[in-house]
Amino acid sequence: MMRLRNEAEFVEPAVRSLAPVVDEVVLIDNLSTDGTAAAMRRLKSTFPDTVATYRYDHDVARVGSETWKLATEPISRRSPRLLSNYYNWCLQRCTGPYVLKWDGDMIALDSFRRELQGWRSGGSPVLVMQGLNVHHGLEHVIVERIADRAPLLEGLEVPGLPRWVTRLTYDYPEPRLFPKLFARYSAEILWTQTLHSPFWLGDAKRRYARTLQQPSFLHLKFCKRDPLANYSSDLAAVIAANIERGRRLEAEHREELIRWGLVRRSPDSTRSYSQ
Repeated sequence: MMRLRNEAEFVEPAVRSLAPVVDEVVLIDNLSTDGTAAAMRRLKSTFPDTVATYRYDHDVARVGSETWKLATEPISRRSPRLLSNYYNWCLQRCTGPYVLKWDGDMIALDSFRRELQGWRSGGSPVLVMQGLNVHHGLEHVIVERIADRAPLLEGLEVPGLPRWVTRLTYDYPEPRLFPKLFARYSAEILWTQTLHSPFWLGDAKRRYARTLQQPSFLHLKFCKRDPLANYSSDLAAVIAANIERGRRLEAEHREELIRWGLVRRSPDSTRSYSQ
């Protein structure tokens, strides 16, 4: 399940890294104004038996104060602009018994593909995973400047700050693979969506969920021209101010970028960039 809005930069390698190991890739375009729609058509042509495409014609509120304002009004909670309602619409387009929540800027790693193969043999119903955040130069990871939430919250209109903002090298681990049965998204934390599932609730987390220890994907969110477009202006400013360049990418992760055509080797074995 891939929800897309102006993801033309990386959606094709994201899908190519995933399509061979899943049964279905459901692409939902939400009013993109770049080349996302054309990329979706190319992907549908390349993977006609795997890729399904849809369009969601409502201007979905951005994560943060915009979503908060909709979620705190009883009438607005039914709005198709509310993030959780959009997620549930997308969820209904998935036809399989399990759903893998993926983004158009995430490149699946071999470690994830191996884990998925094992999961198909009888693994835990829920897989919790995280990604490695790549710096925009495609040579380094990202680190945070400030690890303390308190001063960051001071810059926000509402107290909605993703946990990963204070540990920026990795995404916050979340349940990305889960049974579709009884799954839904809610707006209970107001500023974003939250997964509800009987397999991801209380003691069920220990019984049914497995956390993958290695990064499952390279997250190229911060490599995009407008990386924080889906966040309210105040939240985007706080995140942007906390980003710092960290250590160099490990060789295996640089090889993944080369593999999917995001960087290329020059004859002298140094890297030049194809973007």
